[in-house]
Amino acid sequence: MTQPPKKRRWLKWAERILLLLLLVVGIALVFSSQLEGYWIQWQSHQKVTNISQQEVKRGETKNANYNYQNVQAVSENAVLESEKARKTDAIGSIQIPDLDINLPIFKGLNSENLTIGAGTMKPGQKLGEGNYALAGHHMQNPKILFSPLAKAKKGQIVTIKAGKQTARYRITKIKVVPETDVSVINDVPGKKLLTLVTCASGNPGETRRLIVTGELIK
Repeated sequence: MTQPPKKRRWLKWAERILLLLLLVVGIALVFSSQLEGYWIQWQSHQKVTNISQQEVKRGETKNANYNYQNVQAVSENAVLESEKARKTDAIGSIQIPDLDINLPIFKGLNSENLTIGAGTMKPGQKLGEGNYALAGHHMQNPKILFSPLAKAKKGQIVTIKAGKQTARYRITKIKVVPETDVSVINDVPGKKLLTLVTCASGNPGETRRLIVTGELIK
């Protein structure tokens, strides 16, 4: 039995709509990581270019968590988490021009905040004193968050800003250590250091840590 013309037309339109939906979903799956990267980059840029001294003061007064084991990898909820992070008070920024890094710094290690910036790793850290340690994510996108640290070289300059304070460090050491080696963030007598910590790669389950150390020059 042949189908009525109206029903055949309806079925053709239904097939076309279904194919279009499948095409859209396929494209979204293919480019989802790229879109996520662009979104994180945009949120980070919006945050770091609008940090005021008043915000820094508010950020410094808040309680923070420093248990790095509680930090989760950037999840499928990165869009929502990054939006929340952008509304959180930052305490400064980190810039490495040679690596195109320009990120906000937050107090403590909060999974949401780390979707758009770096976090301090120890309570009571003071810029330009001791070993100022920051952690950030290494993503599969090599251009966002701390991923560019994979191309860090000795001699590159890192600038940390916190309110009215600015400190400049020169990278002096780059190494990879097991995730259990937390001694890298300890203070060193007589040294004024900066330590940047991220995963050694953007691969899921990475257990090694890339450590980039700098010494204060100004």
